[in-house]
Amino acid sequence: MKELIVLSLGANTLKHVIVQLKKYVGADVQIKGYCIENKISEHFAGKLVLVTSELLCRLVPEHVADASKIIVARRTLSYENIDKMLRLKDGSEVLLVNDMKESCIEVMEQLKNHGFENFVYYPYYPGIETYRKCAIAITPGESNLAPEEVEQIIDIGTRQIDITTIVEIMGELDLIPTRGSIASSEFVKEIIELTKSLSRLNRKLDDTNVLLSNIFDKFPKALFFCDKDENVLYYNEEMKKIFPGLSLLHMNIRAILNSDFSLAETGDSTGEILELNGKDYIASIDTVWNENDRLGYLLMMENYAKFKDLDTMLRSKLKKKEHVAPYHFDNLFYKDKKMERMVELAKKIARRDSTVLIRGESGTGKELLAQAIHNFSARRNKPFVAVNFASLSSSILESELFGYEEGAFTGAKKGGKTGMFEEAHEGTIFMDEIGDTPLDLQVKLLRVLQEGVVRRVGGNREIPIDVRIITATNVNLEEKVEQGLFRQDLYYRLNVLPIHTVSLRERRDDIPYLLLYYINRVSEQEYSSLEEYMTQETITFIKNHPWPGNVRELMNVVEYLVNIKEERAIEKSDLPTYLLEEAEKETIDREQQVQHAELSESDMILYIISKKFGIGRRKIVQELALKGVNMGEGKVKTIIKYLESKQLIEVKTGARGCMLTEKGKAYLHGR
Repeated sequence: MKELIVLSLGANTLKHVIVQLKKYVGADVQIKGYCIENKISEHFAGKLVLVTSELLCRLVPEHVADASKIIVARRTLSYENIDKMLRLKDGSEVLLVNDMKESCIEVMEQLKNHGFENFVYYPYYPGIETYRKCAIAITPGESNLAPEEVEQIIDIGTRQIDITTIVEIMGELDLIPTRGSIASSEFVKEIIELTKSLSRLNRKLDDTNVLLSNIFDKFPKALFFCDKDENVLYYNEEMKKIFPGLSLLHMNIRAILNSDFSLAETGDSTGEILELNGKDYIASIDTVWNENDRLGYLLMMENYAKFKDLDTMLRSKLKKKEHVAPYHFDNLFYKDKKMERMVELAKKIARRDSTVLIRGESGTGKELLAQAIHNFSARRNKPFVAVNFASLSSSILESELFGYEEGAFTGAKKGGKTGMFEEAHEGTIFMDEIGDTPLDLQVKLLRVLQEGVVRRVGGNREIPIDVRIITATNVNLEEKVEQGLFRQDLYYRLNVLPIHTVSLRERRDDIPYLLLYYINRVSEQEYSSLEEYMTQETITFIKNHPWPGNVRELMNVVEYLVNIKEERAIEKSDLPTYLLEEAEKETIDREQQVQHAELSESDMILYIISKKFGIGRRKIVQELALKGVNMGEGKVKTIIKYLESKQLIEVKTGARGCMLTEKGKAYLHGR
């Protein structure tokens, strides 16, 4: 049997070479393989020897000296793996990893000859003393030899023996007459596989191009894709509608837009306005990068009229969107310690599910606080439903809260309607102006609080609900209870977690801070200090103003000032007239307080009673506090009894129990 000796540097190369040769020579030839790394002891006198590199002849000269013929294999790269190298960036530094220095150099030269000369190669092999540290390594089947610091290894596979070497071997073994056609078929098969591979890749590229074209053509905005020099490489169907009948490919964008507009100079941006054919377009530019290389630019354009229609539609949808709480604790702006304590308490309250009663003057942000509590609670991702009891009539309020069944009353919607309590299920319901609740509705609210169920108007089915209830009021509920206008049992059910908002006059140090914030927001400018916007006299006046309308009134004043602002700083005389009148009234009231302070305690209470058409004890305490006199309810009660004994007042039960007698009127008149 004919024999072929194969010599290789390493076992891995030897294995792959023998597998390849057997496809060509078949079973007619016995192939024996030897590698240097396993040491060679035999001598190959009279044998046909194939060496995988010229280096081997120098390494084992005594073993091949008497061989009948030595063939040095010409080896080529496997086409199956070189596509991995195509993905590398030009100029990349790579380690070429192989078993020996000579084989490293050989593979590097071969890669360059195959067209991969755009990389910077550095050899690496076992025993090398110093080498270039690279993140990428390329190796012909010797991945295990790569150093540990390498991040990416591209294994291009063991190099194959090329067809000219195969033909030479078959000629020496006299196999061409019998095996030539098979060898030819194997070689053609490899060419066909390569062709198929390229064909599949081309089909993928074609399919990708078709897919991208379809996507871009269906994109609602007009698109240009330009190269680095701003020449058009692609444009979609929407762009064709703007430039009908024109071929724009390879044209420069400046010529198309008929202006000095430059993509490179503008850079990544949105909201650029372009005028074309008498129409305005909103343009956006994105620079397209491949790592650090700029490939080109993507220009998107949209007709401004179409944009306005879309904006109107979206704003309409957002307006209709219900049951969302947009405000969080971050939306509360303050530096004042009272506000800080209020927020800390609110955050503690938010962690529980008990009913909350928010009390405070109008304009102090009671609903904002309710939303912040909801968004800080475990129910934050559930509905937040708000209802203002003062804005709805008592006849509508019940059906809005509890819903109604079909046919419950004239005009009832077909299929009925879900009530706000049901819509708030698992979330929070916020009931503002709770003090205005009609008495008949108070009974039904109490039942919801006690039993956790609602019954629709006109229905007989009880619907279980799980809601967190937050209420708010700016009236004195205790006084309403005394007057019989608010149920005491409902009051105690609502007043589980009370919290008071802070009026603006109680946090005067926050006024300049809030004022500057709202001026910047409304004017859409950035002032660093109030002194840039208004005189110091104006700032002092605003800070000392009583602000009965609180933050809401402050915001209205800011909007007024922004609208009338001229080049000069805002002066006190520029403030709204009503603001100046309020300040004057406050001065008069303060003078009266000083006069009242000179009265005795009993005369002061008598004076307060004279100004009211009946007044209760608790209300007297509040009136005294407003005048700067802190007097306990017990002491007030004692003085009332004294005045009654002197027949200066008449005392009856109820919230308006104390009234001035004729004798009392004469007494005050005499003073």
